[in-house]
Amino acid sequence: MIKLTSYQLFCLTFLFQLGTTVIFGFAAATGRDAWIVTLISTLSGMALISMYMGIMKMNPGLSLVEWYPRQFGKWIGLPIAFLYPLIFLFDAARIITDLRDLIPTTILPQTPPIVIIILFMLIVMYALYLGLHNVTRVGEIMVPFILILFIIEITFLLLSKIILPSLLKPILWDGWHPVLKAAFPEGISQTYGETIAMAMIWTQVARPEKIWKPTLIATLLASLSFLTFDLLSITIFGGVLFERSLYPFYTLTGMVNINGFITNLNPFAVMYFFITAFFKLFLKMYTGLAALQILIPFLGKRHLVWISTLCVLTLGMVLSDNIAEHIYVLAIKQITPYVWVPLFIIFPVLLFIVSSIRFWIQRRQKKQTSG
Repeated sequence: MIKLTSYQLFCLTFLFQLGTTVIFGFAAATGRDAWIVTLISTLSGMALISMYMGIMKMNPGLSLVEWYPRQFGKWIGLPIAFLYPLIFLFDAARIITDLRDLIPTTILPQTPPIVIIILFMLIVMYALYLGLHNVTRVGEIMVPFILILFIIEITFLLLSKIILPSLLKPILWDGWHPVLKAAFPEGISQTYGETIAMAMIWTQVARPEKIWKPTLIATLLASLSFLTFDLLSITIFGGVLFERSLYPFYTLTGMVNINGFITNLNPFAVMYFFITAFFKLFLKMYTGLAALQILIPFLGKRHLVWISTLCVLTLGMVLSDNIAEHIYVLAIKQITPYVWVPLFIIFPVLLFIVSSIRFWIQRRQKKQTSG
């Protein structure tokens, strides 16, 4: 089996974490204090991801869905492990919902979303057949491309002379409560908690013990992107407009105006929205299917790809009636507290504690034996 390099892991992690989060703006619901939420979420999220990698270190050679049976036993561990591929595929359907609502709102208002979504899913299905390593090679090309587009966008916004730093004030107008409420649990679960899916891939890295550096650098770079676009959105729109905008970054790209010569970069924004959404959707489906193949070894890959693609497509098109319901009801009020918090925080913390205790006992026994 071809192993992933550290740079390839970096690219996959960065694209995964950008995902659809960059479309909606990180912590946009907190208005002008969104950048503070991003900073707190970044620090907490990096600690959470470090814990995931610590669990892997104490369970060498095992992927996410193998950790729980190993530490909790099959009667407790297997039911918990089965929840992960289900939520990964469910999250993949949510990405389809994001795109379903994004397409008619932005560049293709007259095109039925189902047409674009079906074409998009066919590409994802083809990528699943090609395998992780072929898609990763594309990711190596896309990361520099996206970073260049980001730099160009930021430069053009600065040259447009529409940034007002004074709009950042007053800071913490409503105090710390709404900021901390946005950071915990939503801020730490979104993007950072979701990175637990990469634990299905870490075992395919050439040197699994070296995953710390590329993973944390990718997390920092993605967080810096969120922070930069939050600050730009606040200092251009103000806190109220930023909070009320469904697609703040898309709107932001439309604000570019350099002497009437360079204007409206919205098509470029949609371009990398589709790129990052593709990689996150692919990785969600890939990790979900990889987990199912481990848990149910007799399932064939071909049948799994077809069935999962059909299920994700169907669920994504009917999951919610509109974007507001999708974000504020389904994601924030239902999925985050009742699904993401247990699977991304509570269960991994318990697993880390149990793994740490067993790891310490095993090391102590080895020292006594060698002594």
